[in-house]
Amino acid sequence: MKNSFTETEIKKFLQANLQPGKYRHTLGVAALAFELAEKNGVSLEKTRLAALLHDCGKEIGRHKRYMSHVSFDRYEKIIKPVWHNKLGEAIAKRRFKIKDRSILSAIRKHSVADRRMSPLDKIIYIADLAERNRTFKAAAMIRRTALKDLNSGFILALSKKIEYVLAKKKPIHPKSIQAWNHYVV
Repeated sequence: MKNSFTETEIKKFLQANLQPGKYRHTLGVAALAFELAEKNGVSLEKTRLAALLHDCGKEIGRHKRYMSHVSFDRYEKIIKPVWHNKLGEAIAKRRFKIKDRSILSAIRKHSVADRRMSPLDKIIYIADLAERNRTFKAAAMIRRTALKDLNSGFILALSKKIEYVLAKKKPIHPKSIQAWNHYVV
């Protein structure tokens, strides 16, 4: 797979467009994702790109020019914290010329999940939630579980994210519920 942008160029873009804490988080996601990819035989190059770009749409106000390339379903319209998934996918496509569907899928699904999750999708989902800068109690347990078994780690990560959203009394995207129902049966 040939990418026209170097890791250094992508990191410069991220440093200029993300808050310092979010940039540190992105590097943490990349580190854990790389470790999970090595253990699970997933392309390290695809993992690196998906991990670095997973939150590139986080600062929505800085990327309004890409919003015309994004459409939201009726749930996403009311769950604004997930807007950056699709915005990040649009930035990856348009700014960084990423064409690989598996990379774009991992960016798009990294915080909502889906009933069809590839190993790369699961890796980015888990790494986003449990990278080593995350300090909530379950993060270390998710990391340990995922490093032993990717699917078990994904189910644990999904359950913790759903618990968190429920505790906040916020809406849960139906794709998250569909993923839960699909992977626990």
